[in-house]
Amino acid sequence: MRSCGGAVQGIKELSLSLTSPSQDASEEKIYLNRADGGFVYVDDGSYSFGPEKWDLTNEAFVMTSLAFTGSQRGWLTSKLSSENGMLPQSTVLEMFRPISSVTNNLAVENVEKDDSVPQIHWERIKRVRMPNPSQLWVLARAKWEQLTLHDEVSNDDDLSGTGSLMGWSFVETKKSELFSDILGNEISFCVHMMAICQESAVARSTIRCYDSTGLLKGVAFLEGHVRGGGFD
Repeated sequence: MRSCGGAVQGIKELSLSLTSPSQDASEEKIYLNRADGGFVYVDDGSYSFGPEKWDLTNEAFVMTSLAFTGSQRGWLTSKLSSENGMLPQSTVLEMFRPISSVTNNLAVENVEKDDSVPQIHWERIKRVRMPNPSQLWVLARAKWEQLTLHDEVSNDDDLSGTGSLMGWSFVETKKSELFSDILGNEISFCVHMMAICQESAVARSTIRCYDSTGLLKGVAFLEGHVRGGGFD
């Protein structure tokens, strides 16, 4: 991570060869630059990356990193489809990286995927959007908002609750409740990339919302827990 005057300038991500056997193993690491408006990050280390303008007739690449307790994170990559439902060309990796270690010591595991997405009790949402819904996406001018949905928000900082992750990537094509103040009754394409810790039932997700023409209208970072507190 590079910084200047306290602001994050960019993040050097791992090579995509980790996500797919078809990728060249010698491929260089990806550098995500804050100058790219499609790269949206928050202070816990999570980020969402994807196009600012999505050509709905073609595939597009999206990527999300979701920070969990300690050094654990879920890294999700996928190729977008405008069809409603699961994204078939997606990968989810579980990673552990002690702060003092280097990339060579990184542990990477494939995360279990399932077409049955659990019901989540969302507790906190950070959302970024343009001040005026008619404005084109310019991240530097975007407005950040934070919403706490419940008076008592669970704390997942206890390291004893760290467990393996499960992940999902899917598109919802419908009126978006989360972005209804921006899009009204317009049909939108909401790209969900979510991971859940099977031990603590903590859930983290990003949602990228595109309008019916493929323009990015907002990005949200969600935190919560699986309803019922666990898995069967």
